[in-house]
Amino acid sequence: KNIVQSNPSTSSKGTTSLIDQLYYIMAERLGFAALSLLLLLAASSVQGFAPLLQQYATATLSSSSSSSSSVSSAITSSSSTALFGKKRQSPKRKKAERTRPNSFYEAIEEAQGKEGTAAAAAAATKTKNKKGRKAKQQAMADQDPNEVARQQQMDEAQRRMDARPSVSTLLVEEGTEILQQGKNVMDVITRKAVQLSGNMDERMKQMFPTVDDDDEEVFQKYRMDPSTTVQERVELLRAACQATLPDGTRGIPPHTSVAQTAIDFCVTNRDLLGLSKMGKVLGRRTLRSFSLDEAGRSEALALWKNYLVLENHISAHFRQIILDSEGKAGPNFGNLDVKTYLDGTLYERTAHYIVLKGMVAHWEKKVVDADKVETTMQTKENFVTVTSVGDPRRYLPDPPILFTLKECTQVCYMSQQMTKAFVETPELFDDLPPEIRFIELATSIKGGTAMRKYMKEEFCPQNDISPADLRRAVRRLIQQLDNMQVDPYADIVNTLEKLSAAMAIGTDDEVDVYSDYLLNDPEARFQTYTFNHDERSLVRFFDNSLASLSGEDSTSIASMTAVPVEEEENALGALFNNFGNMGGGRSSSSAAPVPVIQKPPGSSDKYEPPAVRAAGRPHELGWYEELTKDADETFSLDKMPAGRIIREDAGNFDI
Repeated sequence: KNIVQSNPSTSSKGTTSLIDQLYYIMAERLGFAALSLLLLLAASSVQGFAPLLQQYATATLSSSSSSSSSVSSAITSSSSTALFGKKRQSPKRKKAERTRPNSFYEAIEEAQGKEGTAAAAAAATKTKNKKGRKAKQQAMADQDPNEVARQQQMDEAQRRMDARPSVSTLLVEEGTEILQQGKNVMDVITRKAVQLSGNMDERMKQMFPTVDDDDEEVFQKYRMDPSTTVQERVELLRAACQATLPDGTRGIPPHTSVAQTAIDFCVTNRDLLGLSKMGKVLGRRTLRSFSLDEAGRSEALALWKNYLVLENHISAHFRQIILDSEGKAGPNFGNLDVKTYLDGTLYERTAHYIVLKGMVAHWEKKVVDADKVETTMQTKENFVTVTSVGDPRRYLPDPPILFTLKECTQVCYMSQQMTKAFVETPELFDDLPPEIRFIELATSIKGGTAMRKYMKEEFCPQNDISPADLRRAVRRLIQQLDNMQVDPYADIVNTLEKLSAAMAIGTDDEVDVYSDYLLNDPEARFQTYTFNHDERSLVRFFDNSLASLSGEDSTSIASMTAVPVEEEENALGALFNNFGNMGGGRSSSSAAPVPVIQKPPGSSDKYEPPAVRAAGRPHELGWYEELTKDADETFSLDKMPAGRIIREDAGNFDI
């Protein structure tokens, strides 16, 4: 206003030049956001220049994160006035090295009383010509901050992956054994990293091994009838696992060797066996043999261990492929442009979907758990029940996990959106195996009747697969996932088992022979007993809670932990403090120090568990120690020897 009033004869071009000088000086001093507000205020008081100032203010506000040259170009290009229709910068004075109008540099030099035009031009040229590391850093700085953070996370994840050993290794630090995860899954038989086939089509068969189409003779030889009883299945498995031993007798090969016939039998009947079915049956029978001190208990243990080796070996390629997929999906969590990092061959995209679906099931369960914990008022009566919900690591002094309802909901929502983006991309999803696509479609249908109708009348005819074959394929996938780590894949296994049961209603597969056996057959029962647990164990901590609820007065129980009963609101967190600061600093600076546990005079290590937990069971029978004695020697990771696959037709103990 002062410029116009003091220079009434100033032309439009001159006025623009003066305003430019003031504009850029004020932008440097105040920042674009503050300047835009001042321009709007000025526009209301300066007659004749209100449109001009309003255009400056609008462009300034919309470009508050841009450079001043960007603002100038935005104003110039958006203006329709004669004032802005002319080029305000003289060609003679324009320097290619300068990224801003010359009026900006001239105003700065005049305000500072310096003649530094040449120095400013040289500095601008030097900045423009920077190469190498500085240029890369500047490029990253110009990117979206979220993209930069994601790239840094990916680089860090790759660095940690590169630092891993080839296969999992057992480290011993100060007497404590620590399992260091490797880059690759280890084949428990060969004790070497799993090797995927060089043929991409063969990798799909390695992921889901089957003999249906590969060897009809093997299929007909080993395929069990779904109506066979559990006892018959155990005997068929025992016969398939036996091989000719070096002494000429037939029996279960030494740990960790397996017979080729056992591999063929388990692959052929993949949908009828599994860790949660046959593995549980063999475990129950072994525990019963040891509890009754039966003569054949060693043979029962050998069969159980042999079957566990078979499951580990058959699922090894599947676990390796899933591990590779986790390395791609994990660092890109939150990136909905899934095609840029989850594209690939058929087996890779199948693994990507399984990882995403498993992530959704896992975090949906966490949301349910967090909601229950946060909405349930903790009392003495429900203390054990509430503290048993969800991940117990949330009670650590500095929890290393996300566990609040808000956090779990945010992660769950993003997991769902990533899966949705993957499914809605035809190039990624539409050619996946039928059982994979059916899982996605079936989980979106409400009601078992509607789902089965869709399966029989639409999905199976469209995909040229029978309902029986589809059910078998889903069960095979469940058995492969059952060999994955419980966290986070147990939740998707539970979801798929419910889906499989719903698919089987009204068919011969509806009857689950394993459930009836495990619940009602005497062969699946064994005598349990209570142990003399360590003083600082979680079992004794809960024993203390049970004793206080039932009104028992046990000196030995009361001495298990130094946490008073009346402080049960945060008792579990205090219990973890007894083990030291496991997760970092304390979550509250006002937390009282945990006293050192001291035994009362005359106390002993032996204790009596609360009657409500003992339930009339004997104490310390000792047969479980006999069972684990051999396991401690053969299952130790650093002592387990390499085994071999015994092929009878190729000679004894040939691989």
